[in-house]
Amino acid sequence: MSDGHDKGPDSAGVFDAIGNAQGAAALSAPAIARAKALPIWQGDVNPELLSGGLSNINLTVEDRGEKFVVRIGGDEPHLGVFRANEFSALRVAHLAGVAAEPIYNETDLIVLRYIPGRSLAPEDVRDPEMTDKAALLIRRLHTHAHEHLEDAGAVFWPFHHNLWYVRQLIARGEALEEKWRTLLPDLSAVNNELEEVIGKIHMVYSHNDLNSQNIIDDGKRLWFVDLEYAGFSMDLFDLGVLAMNCEFGRTEDRRILESYYQAAADEELMRRFTAAKAVGALREFLWGILSQVTERPIEFDYSVYSDMFVARYRRFLGEYRDF
Repeated sequence: MSDGHDKGPDSAGVFDAIGNAQGAAALSAPAIARAKALPIWQGDVNPELLSGGLSNINLTVEDRGEKFVVRIGGDEPHLGVFRANEFSALRVAHLAGVAAEPIYNETDLIVLRYIPGRSLAPEDVRDPEMTDKAALLIRRLHTHAHEHLEDAGAVFWPFHHNLWYVRQLIARGEALEEKWRTLLPDLSAVNNELEEVIGKIHMVYSHNDLNSQNIIDDGKRLWFVDLEYAGFSMDLFDLGVLAMNCEFGRTEDRRILESYYQAAADEELMRRFTAAKAVGALREFLWGILSQVTERPIEFDYSVYSDMFVARYRRFLGEYRDF
């Protein structure tokens, strides 16, 4: 099992591109006008386009000395994104002390307080001190967010999401590149294999879309952003997805697990965790392909995203099988 950091096809460039992605030009002007006209402002405001993310148009607004983020994006049912759930997730994550406070929402618009700071990069998270901080941030979300739910809460079962994405891709087969069509027949069986080896899990309320850019460092502590996929899932998924996206090796894997569980990580847990990393890479890979053949609100070359994550999927699947 590798302890290195083979980044695959230009992962740094892909994540930089994601960080610089902006709303489609045709949608930006109406979004700015809509944000400017919201009834919550105390004075005249001038919304500005904020880069970052592949599912929303994000704007910043300053009003009477305070800064806010306006997120505009509709439901994307084919990807499992529902904005009412996102607002609920932001609310409970805020009450758990791990996310900014959401203060207003409409059908496809959310306003939350701005957190000053910087988005982390994968190399930041691989630093041992930051790995510990990220593990404890995840643990706090998992332990406390559900206590604040006012309804049953959404469920995000990654194995089901993967099977559901595969079914949608098969139905859109004629629109897919040949290299993706040839992979699809085996992916459901691999997904089921990974679910079986991970076995019994602890269900928690989790983020479910953790990459380094979805963690903000304000200089004192860490915060989550972008909780559009949040819901009940397995504890290993958040940990595994972050480790996969930050290209952890075995040393970092052990550290994040031991920081999270506050106990030594045995070889069985390490093997299950490696499988969870493969599940996360498979999900991102399928999401990327589906984004290529469906209408999306953000201008981005999703084929680059798919190419990167299929490489990670193959890497982590190989590491699990070689464990």
